[in-house]
Amino acid sequence: MYRRAEDELGVAHTWGTGPEVVFLSNPLADPVQWSAGVRDELLALGYRVTTFEHRPNGLDWRSAVTCVQTYIARGREPAALVGWSQGAALAQEVALASPEHVRAAALLATYGRQNEIDRILQESWDILADGGADSLRLALGLLTAFPPDRLADDSFVRSLREAQSSWAGPPDPHARRRAATFISTYQDRLQDLAGITIPCLIMGFELDTDTYAPRAREVAQAIPRGEYVELPGLGHAAPFSDPDLVWPRVVGFLKEHHSPA
Repeated sequence: MYRRAEDELGVAHTWGTGPEVVFLSNPLADPVQWSAGVRDELLALGYRVTTFEHRPNGLDWRSAVTCVQTYIARGREPAALVGWSQGAALAQEVALASPEHVRAAALLATYGRQNEIDRILQESWDILADGGADSLRLALGLLTAFPPDRLADDSFVRSLREAQSSWAGPPDPHARRRAATFISTYQDRLQDLAGITIPCLIMGFELDTDTYAPRAREVAQAIPRGEYVELPGLGHAAPFSDPDLVWPRVVGFLKEHHSPA
């Protein structure tokens, strides 16, 4: 069973029935695409899988959290959240704000504060967001998403260059503004994250040059029921570049804390 729903909160794609697993991401990333590597397995296990693209009226991170809170509160039973990058930061804040609606959360490449290199990167992305400079936008996208061994693979890089328009082309201006404002307003939240009461899997990627594994470790140290896993040799884009290494740990965590049985 598949359905698509769109309203004032955003766009939801839903497959199957059973306990719900909701995927969250940055407005510039397509959760339908990056969750594809695990969706069939979750459906076979008896889960209901939803990807939710939030579209709040406000641009700051609190508006995004309120939007997702409102969406998951519609469910009859608590859901599990799976977030990647900015989606993970969003998921952990929803878990903090609405523990009655969230049973567990898997936080991939998350963070609880901004650091200096991220501020520099965001300034660079802002300059490139106006269009043009395709080769610079592609280079920045590649360098922050993939580990060195992938970037040394000519066939891999060539395939991404050919597909640049679909993943590293000029961004939608409103989506870029929402993503950038979330980042600029989401500063130091580590102390607050200590209030999260649900079990969380925090996953870092050793060679992540976008959100960085040390920042994911900080989140794991802050959350009382946080379980930290760091996958060696992987970069920021691991959920879709190396799904066979990422998703088994997430599925195991969901089966333990949000079982369909």
